[in-house]
Amino acid sequence: MTNFKMVLPFLLIGFSTLLASTTEELAHEGEVAFYHQNYIEARKSLIPASQQGDLQSLYYLGILALRGYGTPVDYKEAIRIFREGSQKGHPESQVALAILMIEGIGTPQDYLKASVLLTKAAKQGNSDAQLLLGWLFRNGIGVKENKTISYALWNYVAAQGNDWARINRDAVLYELSEPELYRGQELSSNLPKLWNLISAEHTKMNKYLRKKHG
Repeated sequence: MTNFKMVLPFLLIGFSTLLASTTEELAHEGEVAFYHQNYIEARKSLIPASQQGDLQSLYYLGILALRGYGTPVDYKEAIRIFREGSQKGHPESQVALAILMIEGIGTPQDYLKASVLLTKAAKQGNSDAQLLLGWLFRNGIGVKENKTISYALWNYVAAQGNDWARINRDAVLYELSEPELYRGQELSSNLPKLWNLISAEHTKMNKYLRKKHG
């Protein structure tokens, strides 16, 4: 007689492996179709892949809804998708949602929330988030203007070979005092300290807004 208590775990492992392979294949097919601008075919693979938990596929679906590729433009759906991905820690979704919050597309403008989202993505190594976060601090949008933080972020990304970061870093360089410059250089080589400083700036701004509107 078959001992189902012994067999069941192996069946579950096998099914799990098959599902993972299927999800990966669907995600790959959807991504390839997406980049070949075959958006209708892309959706056919991206939808089931996202339903099986692939967050990159979910992100692509958000782009399709936002741009109206293979489906009517639907800002609310794009926001819903990016918010879901953001809540699950997907950095590209966090950047997309932050940009829409900055622009006020499909959602009210909220610069502080956008800055917080960009910080979450930046901490995961997303260079777009790091660049945009530097821009917010450089211009005092959603946060108090802090050119030292901007320099630190751009200096870090520039070290990875990003020309846009290098150009902006060099531009803000002349607006810093010598102590601010040294501080920025220190922060760009000590990311945990940089993230803590940015978090503290978010807390200050949140308290200010509460007091202002409270």
